[in-house]
Amino acid sequence: MKFEEKQKVALIKEIKSLLEGMNLVQAKKFVESAPIVVKADIPKEESEKLKEAIEKVGGTVVVE
Repeated sequence: MKFEEKQKVALIKEIKSLLEGMNLVQAKKFVESAPIVVKADIPKEESEKLKEAIEKVGGTVVVE
């Protein structure tokens, strides 16, 4: 949904590591286009791990 501006670099690095095949430039554009869907149609357990990882580096996540 959103992120803390001072945590932007950490969030970009985390998104790059969480999403396969994404380079730093793509991760930066991805983060800057928030709010955006990170992953869809995934198991609840995986979504909770993803949410926890993103929130740890300053992102705000909504799981629907």
